[in-house]
Amino acid sequence: MNLRILIIDDSERDALLLVRALRKEGLAELYSERVDTAATMEKAMQAGNWDVAISDCQMPEFTVEGALAIWHREGKDQPFIVVSGAIGEEEAVSLLKAGAHDFIKKDNLARLVPAIERELRDSADRKARKEAEELLRQSEMRRLQLQTELNCAAELHRNLLPQESPNLPGFEMASTCIPARQVGGDFYDWQETTPGIVTLAFGDVMGKGLAAAILMSTVRATLRAVTLRVQPSIAVQLAEQSLRSDLNRSESFVTLFLARLNVHASLLTYVDCGHGFLFLRRNDGRIEELLPRGLPLGISSEEIYQEGGCTFQEGDALVLYSDGVIDAQTEITLDNAAIAARLTGAKDAKEMVDRIANLVPPDLPLPDDLTVLVLRKCCAKPN
Repeated sequence: MNLRILIIDDSERDALLLVRALRKEGLAELYSERVDTAATMEKAMQAGNWDVAISDCQMPEFTVEGALAIWHREGKDQPFIVVSGAIGEEEAVSLLKAGAHDFIKKDNLARLVPAIERELRDSADRKARKEAEELLRQSEMRRLQLQTELNCAAELHRNLLPQESPNLPGFEMASTCIPARQVGGDFYDWQETTPGIVTLAFGDVMGKGLAAAILMSTVRATLRAVTLRVQPSIAVQLAEQSLRSDLNRSESFVTLFLARLNVHASLLTYVDCGHGFLFLRRNDGRIEELLPRGLPLGISSEEIYQEGGCTFQEGDALVLYSDGVIDAQTEITLDNAAIAARLTGAKDAKEMVDRIANLVPPDLPLPDDLTVLVLRKCCAKPN
């Protein structure tokens, strides 16, 4: 065993005897240094990385407690063993309370090497425990930091979604978005480009979580910029060109339904970029598919997006939903017809949204974001 031992003793003779005893008991290789004052203790602490300290109990110039104070102040946790010719029980307890790891009488030095070995094992265990605790502490700090960032991202995600329905004379709109995680890639948005003309966007970024949410915010901002003055087909074409490099680098794509509602004419013109989870429910319960349908944004192609159109009559409702609605309930068939049937008797757009969202039990973990939007033309109130 090769050890660096710091011997704290005011007697050079006793220190040499201790070194000889240690070698006799099996420490063939031994590097030791003797200190006898607080000053030399400080110097020894700064000069060497000691494995063990062995201290005499009674020294004229400074105490064992003083040596322990320096030992711990320098960050040492290695064994500190007290050796004494005569030590009482109370004094031994006092030394242990001060930080000593063991004490041995000089007439029983045969115990010293086993004591050193035991204390070194304990020291290694303490070190490993401290390292594990530090790793756990750092991991918890990283977790808390990540949780804080996720909370901020979730708040931002909520704030990016419109908080109030637009003022649409003769129409009503309701929506909900429930991320599978704290943040998600689903989104909806609307803005009134000119009086009586409202642009409506409903999208789903591939994936979920923070990465999808970051990409979602980019898509939303791009759509807001390109939809102000042009019709949906041109807006989608411009958005695809702007987002192409970002989507390629992230190896992602976006399904998107972009529409423009002329409130006065009750006319909806739209482009479906691979979304598909939508239908027009007529007031009598019939459903109409909204065609044509193109590829999602981010799918490499020379796609020329085509517009479709439909006219609302009283009680008609445009229903948009994400795949999180059907993915959460794989044991039952949920397609456009099945979802439309659940809306029979619903009195307004909000009830329609609630009925679709409630298809997924609240205690069921969501495999994907769940988002629903309904745009409905109001029925005229009887005189």
